[in-house]
Amino acid sequence: MSIVENAAPKKVPVRVRIAPSPTGNLHVGTARTALFNYLFAKAQQGQFILRIEDTDSERSTADFERNIYDSLLSLGLSWDEGPSPEGGEDKGSYGPYKQSQRGEFYTRWANALKSAGFAYDCYLTSEELDAERAKAKLENRPYVYSGRCRDPKVREELAQDPARKASLRFRIPDNRGVLIFKDHVRDEVSFDTDLIGDFVIMKSDGTPTYNFAVVIDDWLMRISHIIRGEDHISNTPKQVLIYEALQALKLPEGTPPVVIPEFAHVGMILAPDRSKLSKRHGATAVSEFIQQGYLPEAFCNFLSLLGWAPPDGEEVGTLEHFASQFSLDRIAQSPAIFDKDKLHFLNSKLIRLMPLEELLERAKPYLSDFDLGQYPKEKLLMILDAVREPITVLSELPESMIYFFGQKVILDARLVGEVLSGPEPEQVLKAFQNDFLSSADFTSPEALAEQLKAFTKSLSPIKTKTIMWTVRAALTGRTSGADLSKTLYILGRDIIQSRVETALILGSSVTN
Repeated sequence: MSIVENAAPKKVPVRVRIAPSPTGNLHVGTARTALFNYLFAKAQQGQFILRIEDTDSERSTADFERNIYDSLLSLGLSWDEGPSPEGGEDKGSYGPYKQSQRGEFYTRWANALKSAGFAYDCYLTSEELDAERAKAKLENRPYVYSGRCRDPKVREELAQDPARKASLRFRIPDNRGVLIFKDHVRDEVSFDTDLIGDFVIMKSDGTPTYNFAVVIDDWLMRISHIIRGEDHISNTPKQVLIYEALQALKLPEGTPPVVIPEFAHVGMILAPDRSKLSKRHGATAVSEFIQQGYLPEAFCNFLSLLGWAPPDGEEVGTLEHFASQFSLDRIAQSPAIFDKDKLHFLNSKLIRLMPLEELLERAKPYLSDFDLGQYPKEKLLMILDAVREPITVLSELPESMIYFFGQKVILDARLVGEVLSGPEPEQVLKAFQNDFLSSADFTSPEALAEQLKAFTKSLSPIKTKTIMWTVRAALTGRTSGADLSKTLYILGRDIIQSRVETALILGSSVTN
């Protein structure tokens, strides 16, 4: 048994990375991992690196790669080194930053490990390997590769068959025993290497496996800390063994020393029912949440609290604020629950706090069905200010604002029957039309608010609630919404007059 001393010297510059695969849109779990890496890098005055793991040529697409760039940048997670989103030159000294362009590195170091006896060719077919797995299952034991091709004679014999293509397997050191590595989140993690078995590092088609490529990339890119999801814990012992084999090589001059990075494995993000977060729970990609109207900064704020808590207890903050407090020892081991209520709380709070002019620009993509030119900017800002209090996502704005646009408003049969018909509503609307509108001062909402108070008193003994409901329903088609005095000011006398006339006609048709 031995403990891997994987802690890099404390003075080594902090360099962390996020390495998504462009086989889908950026998942919230990957985004959270990217965020933790970013916050740690900024807290330690280090570097945040983006690497694209695109060796799966069949599933990787340019659109998914573009989505990764756009999603990270929308969250404010700009990288210090990595690919150019626009297809220009990479930024950084240790590229290329796409695995598809790094084939020469994998081939070179695979050959070096093979020459030094740390790896060997394996000629077993997939059918033969499946047979080994089936036998292990029948014997009720975990499958471990038989090591058949460790024998040079077996390799030589099998190599005579031109139909067999060799993969390259890493040789688990004999009597390595239990491997223990230190983890910033989970303290010490141990694995019995006898249960790992020799594993493939280069496929028969010449492409690297994940565990090999990631070690070569992290080593050559001088990655100091690997912060990733707990689903990668089982990969770690294989990667540590590769690091140890590389350390045993005589490296050419100018090659960076092989230093095993420090590890931190973060708990998974689970759905409220504690199952794996998936499409059946709704959106799972960052871009989907942004399209639905979540503010990127609110979503980023929410992600930062999934498995980490700021020491000052303040849960609403900027990236810079959280980075100033971030440390790996405050990351929780337990899974984080994707609590949409909390996301809504954060998003609605930031919507309320956002300067109105900025909110207007953010809202415009959701208001494309409205003629914003109907109002001057002053009134558009007032509309947003009037309706944003209950809003949780920007996509709710059109429904909250619809009655401010166009000449008419939809008055459904239920509203007409319950609120606008009968003697009292008719009296209210006629008085509003003949008395209030004829003398109302539309120079400011404040002036209209004072006149509304006087108007309600003049209709006593009709209840104030009945008066307000009737007027609001006639003008907006609903019984709740923006402040009524602001609504009157924004709509203006002519639109109000037209809508009151329509409400009177519909209300009297029910009464009669």
